[in-house]
Amino acid sequence: MTSVKPLRLWVDGQCLQTESRKRGIGRYVLDLLRALSSHESGIELLVSLNAAMPDATIAARSLLSGIVPSDRIHVWHGKVEGGEADYGYTTWRSRSELALVHHVNQLGPDVALSASPFEGAVDSAVPYLGGSLSGVRTAAIFYDAIPFRFPDRYMRDLRQREYYHRRLSGYKNFDVVFTISDFSSQEFQHFVGSKEYTLIGTGISDAFVQFIDDISERIPTYENYILYVGGADWRKNLGIIPPAIKKISGPLRETLKFVIVGEIAPREEIEYRRIWESHGLPFDRLVLAGAVDDKTLVRLYKGALALVQPSFMEGFGLTALEAIACGTPAIAGRAGALPEVVGDSALLFDPASSLDLAQKIETVAAGKLDAQKLEELARDRIDTFSWRKVSDRVVQGLREFDRHTVLPQVGLVEALGVKKGDEQDVPTLMALAEPETASPRLLVDASATLIDDHKTGIQRVVRRICENMFPHGSSNEGKYISFCDDQSGWYFAKEWTGHPPSKQSPNRLRPQAGDTVLMLDSSWPFHTLHPAFLRPVLIKGGDVISCLYDTVPLRSAAFCHEGMPPVFSAWFQTALAYSTGFVCISRAVADELLNLLEGIRFPRRMKVGYWQLGADFAAGLASSKPIRQSKGAARPYFLMVGTLEPRKGHRVALDAFEALWADGVDVELVIVGKVGWGILHLADRIRHHAEFGKRLHLHEKVDDSELGALYKNCDALIAASFAEGFGLPIVEAGHFGKPVLASDIPVFREVGKGAAEAHFFEVGSPAALAAAVKSFLMRIHAELPNTSWPTWSESAAQLENVVTRQNWYKVYEPQFPRPFAPLTDLGDTRMMAVMEEEQRAHRLELVEGPYRTDDGTALKIVASVTNLSKTVWSSLGPTGGHMGIALSYHAFDSTDGLLQYDNARTYIPFVLAPGDTNYLAVNVPASLKERGAAFVDIELVQEGVRWFGTPLRVPI
Repeated sequence: MTSVKPLRLWVDGQCLQTESRKRGIGRYVLDLLRALSSHESGIELLVSLNAAMPDATIAARSLLSGIVPSDRIHVWHGKVEGGEADYGYTTWRSRSELALVHHVNQLGPDVALSASPFEGAVDSAVPYLGGSLSGVRTAAIFYDAIPFRFPDRYMRDLRQREYYHRRLSGYKNFDVVFTISDFSSQEFQHFVGSKEYTLIGTGISDAFVQFIDDISERIPTYENYILYVGGADWRKNLGIIPPAIKKISGPLRETLKFVIVGEIAPREEIEYRRIWESHGLPFDRLVLAGAVDDKTLVRLYKGALALVQPSFMEGFGLTALEAIACGTPAIAGRAGALPEVVGDSALLFDPASSLDLAQKIETVAAGKLDAQKLEELARDRIDTFSWRKVSDRVVQGLREFDRHTVLPQVGLVEALGVKKGDEQDVPTLMALAEPETASPRLLVDASATLIDDHKTGIQRVVRRICENMFPHGSSNEGKYISFCDDQSGWYFAKEWTGHPPSKQSPNRLRPQAGDTVLMLDSSWPFHTLHPAFLRPVLIKGGDVISCLYDTVPLRSAAFCHEGMPPVFSAWFQTALAYSTGFVCISRAVADELLNLLEGIRFPRRMKVGYWQLGADFAAGLASSKPIRQSKGAARPYFLMVGTLEPRKGHRVALDAFEALWADGVDVELVIVGKVGWGILHLADRIRHHAEFGKRLHLHEKVDDSELGALYKNCDALIAASFAEGFGLPIVEAGHFGKPVLASDIPVFREVGKGAAEAHFFEVGSPAALAAAVKSFLMRIHAELPNTSWPTWSESAAQLENVVTRQNWYKVYEPQFPRPFAPLTDLGDTRMMAVMEEEQRAHRLELVEGPYRTDDGTALKIVASVTNLSKTVWSSLGPTGGHMGIALSYHAFDSTDGLLQYDNARTYIPFVLAPGDTNYLAVNVPASLKERGAAFVDIELVQEGVRWFGTPLRVPI
């Protein structure tokens, strides 16, 4: 048996970048590509996109994910002044067409398919038009000639007519032309002449058919409605609907709703509502549902009395086909391809007669149609119009014509017609049309650490990972330590030094196909500089992976320096916009990110992974250099390790141990860590405590050997944090075989598996911690084994495995994908309306305070805010703060007299998703207390709308 050589088919993907992507053509081409990608003959698909439309290129790549492998999606660069219908057939458009021909010739497919030759009328698309210089076989798809049928609407000036005539006549240059319906074939013959064509038809996607099978019940989405799916272009004839409904007789006219599904421009919506109401139809019986996903669309089809397709002309009429496949009658205009799709003359009407349409609606609503016939028609249409059959016809048609001889390159160069002054631009245009091939590279961002190493926790991770990922301390072919801290560009560091690397031209990095950029560092101050490099990486099909160490600044702003949350939030939003994936330092952080993406209904796919940080235990840490007596017969002592800062929970531990001492429990609390920001009040409380130096100890400076001795001699470690991204002390305790008492946060549950023994208590509760200590003391503790944890070398290998071998934890897939949303569209991140009562459901609780801020000017109160509604909350409204959600307070004196009602706001750093809790703080000026304030009522407010009305009263 002779095997058939796989066909290499190149497809012009620009219709997935222009406005066509939102219309029937874009859907047709995408479904065709999907069918061809799984065709039994093994088609090798190649798709090229025009990088002159950068963000649309990135969106189209996302759309093609899972259909065409990334390395078979190519980019080329057109250069035109604008749409051909606006600017005419310019020299640069002609040259760009030749550049695309050169691009395709270099790829060398068996066949080049122009999926939509009419692109570029009003945008910078330059579709493939084949021609005598094409070195491969060429094909094109013909949909309709609607502009030719309605020239007064679509070809009103000379340039529009010239554009359309040139594109239409260009079909004669293709070796084969595919048509999508009998009507499309007739139109092609009429306008193009004797040129041969192949009818391939169209189909219903397998995914759509699956939704039809899955959704068996016919539950109306709205009460008593007819449905329209599509745009509001003139030829769609939506203006006929209001007078038709007005002419319906009896009670039906009083209750019938009209539901429009599809993207309608605001100006068109306003005008259509005006037409609707001018016919005396109630405002609430017109529903504009906007764009919906296929599952929702199937529900809408199945719940409707009928679909109405009143177009003056359609090249096919996919929405009518989809409705019929759902078992819903399709009432359609007797025009174009609609009669062959509907197949029942009783459901066809004159698109110029509103009375004819009204009578058809009455017929359907009265139940006069044969239900069995509708069911049979649905099965027939699903079987007849399948993409498998369409792809079979395409493959057969492509194999039936012979290959051209590849033309010499000199003909293409001469055709460019280089003029004086263009000597540089034209070669550049041709060079940018060359398909790019490059070996994969891993570019590891270490900007902040390379430029100025402050020895922070994240910078320690960056150093350790780079030291182990680059064992010789330098970049090498395929892997580069990189940085960017200004507009001069992105550079690689030849070696890891303690000084900022030089920015020499040979060290400059330029985006290449196959790049993976790992944003390892905390380069938050530089995030506005990065898109200039990251966008081209995405255009070329590369990956941008951002590291997320924790979500503390987003979810626990009260425990951060006040300048951190806005800076971090701005970085995070940039990372969301330009990343194809996130890698986190724990599964708990990864889960927090996934929950956040779900909460805001992030509109694009996102890969999410995690890896374990390393823990190399230095010899010093393992040695013994005691700074206090060994355990022996001394009282039990519990150790806390980490910088003193609000979120670490030292106040919780101190409160708990004071309660234990008051109950006669003889235990010690040993705290190791420098005093950080915002914690002076607690440091003073510790230093002036009656037990300080006796049963309460604070060691601000210890070396590794001293810390090792403290671990060895303690009875257990206490980790009382409100929020963390990891929890290194828990791992270190495990290394010494020590039990851990930890606050019950997800990351501690995860990291606690590395401890010898772990017990958990309620977050922020001194009573729960005190009870946990008592319970611990009552148990007999055998010697526990030391536990193992990955080294930094193993940690670096884990990270590289996730990033370069695609070993992801989960892949977020949006329930309502919007692949063509701008990169800056992150989902539901703004308040767009006045909140109803159920949208304000929440829980507001005191966490700690009031206590004086470090500068003594205010009293700080920390509260937890839990969103119990189903609405995402944000401090941003449609255009600014109006309608945003914030936390504030009212101040009262001891007689309940109002001292100050409207006070400073505390804003949500990013969003507060349904079911999530944020820690927010209010700072009450100390001067208010001096004026007699006795307590404050802390309360949520929707700016410009109302206070929530459920305050939390706190004495000050």
